[in-house]
Amino acid sequence: MRAQLMDRPVQAAQRRKAVDSGALALKDEWQMRHRLARRLLALTDTIVSESTIVVEPAAQCAMSVVDGVMFRWRGSDLVVVRRCAHCGTGRFESAPITQRSDLRYALTVWQPYHRECEPTDPPDDVSW
Repeated sequence: MRAQLMDRPVQAAQRRKAVDSGALALKDEWQMRHRLARRLLALTDTIVSESTIVVEPAAQCAMSVVDGVMFRWRGSDLVVVRRCAHCGTGRFESAPITQRSDLRYALTVWQPYHRECEPTDPPDDVSW
């Protein structure tokens, strides 16, 4: 009985710690949603509702889709996520998007490929 009484303060401290860490996790998720929404507004002039942003707490990242383009925010980096340009599978991250020209490049020029899907250069024509 005495051991049970001594364990109560420890259990209460553990509960407080769990509640505090849960509150911290919710705050972190809110901050990630807020930062991603603010960054997307600055780059795309599109208002993204924070409630539509998906957060993966374990990976410490947030994702949103704007006009069919998936964006991922991790740490302080915003990237575009695209599938292989050849087979349409997999997920590839662009270089970090810091300004509109980076976004323009990621949307118009960048073509991600699996190693086995990369286009090969045609053989040099040595018949001439």
